[in-house]
Amino acid sequence: MCTIGTLRLGGDEYLLFKNKDFGRKSFEDQIVLSSDVVGIRGVSTWANVDSSQDQFSGISIGANRHGLFCCDANVREDPVTGWNYDLLTEIALNEGTDVESAINAVDKAVGRHPYWCSNLMLIDSATSAAIEVHGNEIAVERHPDCLTRTNHHLLFNVSQLDEDAITSQTRLSFSQKRLANISGVKDIYALQASHDNGWTGICNHEIHQTVYSYVLHCRNGEISFMVKQGRPCDRGVYRDLTPPIGGEWSPEAEVLFRSSYPSTAA
Repeated sequence: MCTIGTLRLGGDEYLLFKNKDFGRKSFEDQIVLSSDVVGIRGVSTWANVDSSQDQFSGISIGANRHGLFCCDANVREDPVTGWNYDLLTEIALNEGTDVESAINAVDKAVGRHPYWCSNLMLIDSATSAAIEVHGNEIAVERHPDCLTRTNHHLLFNVSQLDEDAITSQTRLSFSQKRLANISGVKDIYALQASHDNGWTGICNHEIHQTVYSYVLHCRNGEISFMVKQGRPCDRGVYRDLTPPIGGEWSPEAEVLFRSSYPSTAA
């Protein structure tokens, strides 16, 4: 389960955030990195308590050299024949140069094969969008400045089969209210660590646990990737990393990025 969102702080500054919630209390990210894309590998077995059978595919959050950001959140693993939605985030980042071209790439992909129900969030220098994926269909909500989603659909009918019927609605409400009063990146950190439902909230302490928090930030064309491992409410700070994509990539820069990332699997 995840809380995801976008925010534009100014004409030349925007960000995308994600809390990664898992069926276990700890996790080690795996990185996807090239001159074109930086991202974190998706895991279709996120609900497993045991990590020994983890299946990695696609990208769960990432950015490309064009300044397009994208991430996703699970709704339910339906249809049974569907493919992992993390593959759609990878398609959006590999084929998209902006939000609209990424939407077109995702639409074509689901037309070729169904994908599990999910929410994708995208932002670029001009606009942002939420894509709701429902098998062979998508529905899109656009907003120039601010959007958020959790683990249910808003544009398709509600289903009793959704993976999170306990916290998704409340986390969405908390995220919407907090986004309306945010003025900077530190406020996003506070959102990600928030407990607006007593001992839990966007920082999830329920059946699923927040194991990573991410903020992708672009200002004047410069991209930063802020990452915190573990619950965002715990002590410690975000790692503020510069992903070596575009003209910044080199073998040495990739090694430095991987060695600085908070994961033993980086």
